[in-house]
Amino acid sequence: MAGYVIYNGFWNPDGLPDTVRRLVDAAGLLGIKLVPMANTQTSDMFDDGINISGFDASDFALFFDKDIRLARALETIGVRVYNPADAIAVCDDKAATHLKLAAEGIPMPKTLVAPMTYIKMDKKPSGLFLKYAEQQLGFPMVVKECYGSLGGQVYLARSPAELYEISGRMEARPFICQQYISSSAGSDIRIYVVDGKPVAAMRRHSSTDFRANVGNGGAPGPYTPTDEENALAVRCCDILGTLFAGVDILTGESGEPLICEINSNAQMKAISECTGVDIAGLVIDSVLAREGQR
Repeated sequence: MAGYVIYNGFWNPDGLPDTVRRLVDAAGLLGIKLVPMANTQTSDMFDDGINISGFDASDFALFFDKDIRLARALETIGVRVYNPADAIAVCDDKAATHLKLAAEGIPMPKTLVAPMTYIKMDKKPSGLFLKYAEQQLGFPMVVKECYGSLGGQVYLARSPAELYEISGRMEARPFICQQYISSSAGSDIRIYVVDGKPVAAMRRHSSTDFRANVGNGGAPGPYTPTDEENALAVRCCDILGTLFAGVDILTGESGEPLICEINSNAQMKAISECTGVDIAGLVIDSVLAREGQR
């Protein structure tokens, strides 16, 4: 049996991501060798079966990437993947996340899913949808590509002209339109949940951007969640099937928590450093406990 941490080799061509190093070090303190592996270092071969270079059915992998095809292939040959491929897939697709959470009554900003489009046929959604979004959500309006990381594919439309311009850039990429929560402008809460327990939380704040992501300049600070916020974060992880995740929460006009998104492979540096919580160690403990039960 071998343990791996999978990360994206295209996104991290020059070395190990901080989160991967933390996980490898945490496992090492317990005498466990955890091998870091970029998704670019292996490949799937389908012939009369499935073969994945470097893996066999006795292995396990902490999957800190969004290469869902690799995750599913690993599971198919018997490798235990944490988080499971289905959980990674639903968290990576913002429309799928909100659909699954809304079905369970989870509070969130009002959200509309743009219709499916095709390149070379219709490079942007129909004007009917954009007009409907304007009527339902007003301006400013948040526009998010369904697949994105670190806030880089999240935009703010302040007028019909900006909405049309942003949607036109999407081509065939799926996206959602979402209610702008002015009470949370430039601010949000991240709660890191591990094995059904909220283990650390931070509030991120940006004075220059409506997005609070640390990668966009947001400043993190330790935060003590309310019981309601903790319960909501744990409930979302239970619904989506994540063993560990970063749950991002906005604060509504009346102080109510609203789910922004769930990150199945959330980075650990900012929240670990501002809270002093060894999240990597807690993740490793949880994974090893499950491996010990098998």
